[in-house]
Amino acid sequence: MGGRRFLEDEFDTPLPIVPEPACHLVLIPYEETTTYRRGTRAAPEAIVEASSHVELFDESLRVDATLHGVETLRPPVTDLRSITACARRLRADHPRSLLGFLGGEHSITPALVAGCCEGEFGVVWIDAHADLRESYLGKQDNHACAGFHTARLAPMVQIGVRTLAREEAEFLAHTDRVRAFTRWGEDARKAVEALPRNLYLTVDVDGFSPELVRAVGTPEPGGLHWEEVLDIIKNLFREKSVIAFDVVELCPDERDIASTFTIAKLVYKIISHHAYYTLGG
Repeated sequence: MGGRRFLEDEFDTPLPIVPEPACHLVLIPYEETTTYRRGTRAAPEAIVEASSHVELFDESLRVDATLHGVETLRPPVTDLRSITACARRLRADHPRSLLGFLGGEHSITPALVAGCCEGEFGVVWIDAHADLRESYLGKQDNHACAGFHTARLAPMVQIGVRTLAREEAEFLAHTDRVRAFTRWGEDARKAVEALPRNLYLTVDVDGFSPELVRAVGTPEPGGLHWEEVLDIIKNLFREKSVIAFDVVELCPDERDIASTFTIAKLVYKIISHHAYYTLGG
């Protein structure tokens, strides 16, 4: 099955030459503030490795996104400031490409948004946690604060959130910048519809139910199912313009290859929806 890595720029089988890859996938193995189970720095390469077993023909959309060109990049980032600079440079160099970032911990998201998003845009945030603390353990750049600092940059809809600190609940009660939902339903759909047309999508993989993805740093009971997340992705690409995305917080475990494979397939599903709805198949 599969047979080659869809995230690599070297293939066993020749592909059509395209002048500019439609998607650039950027590996960001940044991990500095995780507070429970560590290991997110290994996720980008693990996802690339698992991708060799993902079928490249999307069975529901009936497209092969790799035909439009997918380039994998490994920039030499060392801190959040260099991550922002990297994202800004990539957006300038590839203004029409979908940018995808594979982390790493969730603290990379505000740094990426600051670098690759301009003008009016919104954020869709899939996560078990709201991450709306202004600071945590004395650090404002902690991964538990990523939602708070992203919301300073753009209005946000969070989906899958099922645990809150008191200060986060109070923040949500008094802000018009963030709306949080436990499930994907009509209310969440209307909230996304109210966001600007251009969107940044961030997926913390603990937004999924642990029944589906267990290899995470801070698991929570409950969560989103595969079909729900695919429906969110479909809705975003069909109704909006997704300009960039990230997938974060996977902690690869050799005893749990299903989690890593599921996230590799998720990444390719996002690229496939871009190929189908943005590029026309």
